[in-house]
Amino acid sequence: MPFRTSHAVALALCWLINQAASYSTCNNTASNLSFNSDTTVLSTAFYPNGSTIELPGTVASCAINSTTATGDLCRITLSVQTSCMSSIFLEAWLPANWNGRFLASGTGGIGGCVDYSVLQSGVQQGFATLGQNAGHNGSSGFEFFLNNRESLIDFGYRSTHIEAVVGKQLVQQYYGKPASKNYYMGCSTGGRQGFKTAMTYPEDFDGILVGAAGVDWLRVVSSKGILANRIGWPDVTGPAYLRNEQWAAVLAEQIRQCDGLDGVVDGILDDPTKCGFNPESCACGTAVLNDSVCLNPYQVNSVRKAYLPIADTKGDVVYPAWDYGVATDVFSRYPTAYTILLDYFRGAIYNNSEWNSTDFTAIDMDFALKVNPGSVNTAESDLSAFYSRGGKLIAYHGRNDNSVTSRNSENFFNSVQRTLNLTLSQMHTFYRLFFIPGMHHCTGGPGAWDIGQDGPVPGEMLTKESNALMSLVEWVESEVTPESLIGTKYEDDDHALPILGQRAHCVYPNVSVWDKTGDTKLASSWNCQLPS
Repeated sequence: MPFRTSHAVALALCWLINQAASYSTCNNTASNLSFNSDTTVLSTAFYPNGSTIELPGTVASCAINSTTATGDLCRITLSVQTSCMSSIFLEAWLPANWNGRFLASGTGGIGGCVDYSVLQSGVQQGFATLGQNAGHNGSSGFEFFLNNRESLIDFGYRSTHIEAVVGKQLVQQYYGKPASKNYYMGCSTGGRQGFKTAMTYPEDFDGILVGAAGVDWLRVVSSKGILANRIGWPDVTGPAYLRNEQWAAVLAEQIRQCDGLDGVVDGILDDPTKCGFNPESCACGTAVLNDSVCLNPYQVNSVRKAYLPIADTKGDVVYPAWDYGVATDVFSRYPTAYTILLDYFRGAIYNNSEWNSTDFTAIDMDFALKVNPGSVNTAESDLSAFYSRGGKLIAYHGRNDNSVTSRNSENFFNSVQRTLNLTLSQMHTFYRLFFIPGMHHCTGGPGAWDIGQDGPVPGEMLTKESNALMSLVEWVESEVTPESLIGTKYEDDDHALPILGQRAHCVYPNVSVWDKTGDTKLASSWNCQLPS
C-alpha cells in the first residue's frame, strides 16, 4: 500500500513537472518568435489535454463558441497583413507530443472560419496544426468582398500559401527544427484550396488530402441558381414546382428502383451514374406514388431537368449532372439552404449589394468565369509540377453528396490524366481518388463514411487502413500505396457509440463489391475490382 501510494504521488509529480515544462516552453518560446513585419502574434496560451478553449471573438456565422484541446498544446494566433486593405488570421495548435510533422487546413463555403475539427484531429495525432480564415471573418455575408480585390485574392489562393509559409516558420522557431514533412487537409472549398495550392505552389506540401473538392468552383456555385430556375423557382405556387414532401417521395423512388444494382439492398446507391431512373414513373396515374405526392406533367419535366448537366451560353456541357439517390434539399429548400450564390455574386462578381439571384442563368455563370476574381476557379488541371516533385494527393468524395456532385471529382481526375498525358498506373503514383458510397458532403450520411476526417477519432481509427490522413503519411514517407480505405459507420455518427458497420472503399476506377457470402457490415466482405 505505501508503495502504491508513493508511486501514484510520483506519477502525479511527474505529470505536474511535464505540464509546467510545456507551459514554460509555450510562453517563453512564443515570446521570442520573430516574423516579417507583416506578421503579428496576437496571443499565446497553453492548454492541457481535455481543457476547454474559449473562442469569444469568433463571428456568429462560424457557429462555434468553444472547442476542446486534444493534447497538451500551445495555442498561438497570428495576423498576416497581405495588403493595405486585407489580412489573414491564422491559428496554430502546437502539441507537446509533436510527431515532427506540419499539417495545414482549409476552409469551407466562402471561407471565414477556422476548421477546428482539423486542428483537433491533427493535434490528437501529433501534428503541429494550423487553421486559417481565408482572409475574412465569417461564412456568410458579402461585405468583406465589396471593393476589395485583395480580399478576393486571399480567398482565391493566397491564404493557403501564406498559411504554409508562416506555418513552417512557426514550427521551425517553436520546435527548433523544421518539420520532417508538410501536409494539407481540407474539404469542399478546402478541397479546392488544396488543388489550387498543388498547381500554384507545388512545393508547399508533400502530401495533400482533399474531400468533396469544389474544383471548378464558380460553376459549382452557379449550378444551384440554374437548377433552381429549372424546377420553377421562384414561383413556388406554380404547377412546375415540387413541394418538399414530393421531392422526398421522388428520392425514395430513385432508391427503390436502383438500390439493388450493386447487389446489396441497403438504401444506398453505390454508383448513382448507373441508375436509370425515369421521372415519368412518378407521374400521377402510374400508381407508383400516392395521390398526395404524385407528379403532374409540369413537375415530371422539372425533375427531368433537375438531373441534366449544366451547359454554358454556347450550349457546351460544363458541369456534370446531379446524382440520383442524393438528398434533394438542394432543390426543395432553395434558397434558404444555399446562401453562397447570393453572397458571392453580390460581393465578388457584380460588386453590387442589391443584386438578386432570382433570375440566375448561364449568362451569369459565364460572366463569373470571365471575371474569375482572385483566380478562384480551379477548372485548370495542370498538376505536372506537383507530380514531378514527388507530391502525393488523396481525394475522396461521397456518392451521396448533396452540395457538390460526385461526378465533378471523376471528371477532374480524368481531366488531370489527359492534361498530364499519363497512364492510369502513372496517375496512381501520385493521385488517388476514393468514392465513398452513402457519404454526404464531407461527412455524414447513411454509409460507412467515417475515414478519420471529422475531428478527434477513437484509437481504432488511428491506422493507415481506417484513417485517410495516416494513409497519406504512409504513402508519402514509406511508399505504402493506399489500395483501399476502411470506412466506418457509428450509431448516430457518434464515436462514443457502437460501430454499425464497416466497408472497404477502393481507389478509382475500382469499385467495392460484396463477396456475396460475408456479412455486408464487415469490411472483409468487400473486395476492390474494376467495374463490370
